[in-house]
Amino acid sequence: MNEARRAELKARRTALLEETARLDRISRRAEYVRMVPILSALEDSGEAYDSHGYRALHGCFNEWAHDPRVYAMREHTHAKLPPDSVARNAVILARLGEHLGEGEPATVILRREELVLTLTLAVLARHLDTLFDNARSDWLAFVAPPADWIIATHHVDALELSQIVTGVLMEHP
Repeated sequence: MNEARRAELKARRTALLEETARLDRISRRAEYVRMVPILSALEDSGEAYDSHGYRALHGCFNEWAHDPRVYAMREHTHAKLPPDSVARNAVILARLGEHLGEGEPATVILRREELVLTLTLAVLARHLDTLFDNARSDWLAFVAPPADWIIATHHVDALELSQIVTGVLMEHP
């Protein structure tokens, strides 16, 4: 076999391997989207969003996302959330509106899925019920790096606990 033929076969093999890897990534992403309700809702509605793992977060947000019980948050407010979803969403959106303008993106931390979404407030408002249901029994947090503020909600049906906390994250000494 001459060198030209060998190089051609090697190039074809490399192209096939790259295409197989690309199709595998697409397939795994589609499966993941089907498993996470908020991603399915966003994809089905054609909404603009960006998603990453925790590594996309800088320092203190990354640490908090891994374990909010350990990482320091200086609380500014701590209140119960209304049981009615419309009233609950209004409270959450009002708190976010104190920090963000209509077109500004909010970063949403879904701890259970180890997922970070970036959404505008308009998209967030349309999908807040799904986000809240997605995060049952865990924290759902809203941030806007590089700002250090955080708005976090926690809901546990079994404990009849539904709360919202606002504050700032503290760097470890």
